[in-house]
Parts: sequence; structure tokens; C-alpha cells
Amino acid sequence: MKDENHDEMESALLELVKNADVIAALVPVLVRLKEAGILNLVADITKDYLPTDIEFLGHFFTSREFTYAALKSANLLSSVMYALSDEKISDSVKLLMFNARGIADRIDEVQDRDSPLTPLELYRMMRDKNTARGFRAVMAALNALGEILSKGSKS
Repeated sequence: MKDENHDEMESALLELVKNADVIAALVPVLVRLKEAGILNLVADITKDYLPTDIEFLGHFFTSREFTYAALKSANLLSSVMYALSDEKISDSVKLLMFNARGIADRIDEVQDRDSPLTPLELYRMMRDKNTARGFRAVMAALNALGEILSKGSKS
């Protein structure tokens, strides 16, 4: 048994020596990753979050479901990247994201109101220029969405 372990170790060391150029090229990359804290992050993630059952991991990453999900995610990511490459869309998304807290705060303010919205209150709200602007934007988005959906149902 001791000779078997010795033979395995010798075989592993021979492979290391044969591939010394690969290891030498990899060392500076690993050093930079360690300096950036990325290696520590990966080590922490693998220690804290990954299951210790290697067989499960092998099965999971080679499963049809994982492959399908990865392909769907890549497809979705490419469509998001394509959409965000348009300056107008990118600017609109940034405007919404940088102001998301204000939007959430306004929504929270009105969540506790149990009374129904009266026509008079709706009229008063529509007279506010910001509410009217938002309403027009939502209606324009709904109109565009309806056009897209009608094109999709025809094909």
C-alpha cells in the first residue's frame, strides 16, 4: 500500500515536471488573482456554499437541465446586452435604476391607502404634470407592448 502511494506521488510529480512551462505561465496569473482577492473569494465560496459531494456536482454540471438553463441564460443575457447597447434604452434603464429608491418610496407611501380611487381623485392626479407624464409613458409602453404581442401571435 505504501509503495502504491509512492508510485502515485512519483507519477504526479513527473506530470508536474513535464508540464512545468504550463505551471510557470499559470503562476503569475494566480498571483494576480490572489492579490486582487479573487482566489480568497473563490476559496470562501467553495468552502461555504458548494456541496462536499463531488459526485453530485459532477452530475449537476453535466445534466441536461443545467445545460438547458445555461443556454437559456446566455440567450437572455445576449438579448439584454443587445437592448442595452442602444443608447436610448441604456439611458432610460439608468434613469430608472438610479431613481429606483424614490419610486419604491412613493409606492410604499400609497400602499396603506385602503380607500378606492375616486374619479375626482384620479382627475386631480392627472392634472399633476409629473403624474400625467408618467401615465402617458405607461400608456405608450402598453401600446408598444400590445403591438409586439399582436405581431407575435400572427407568426
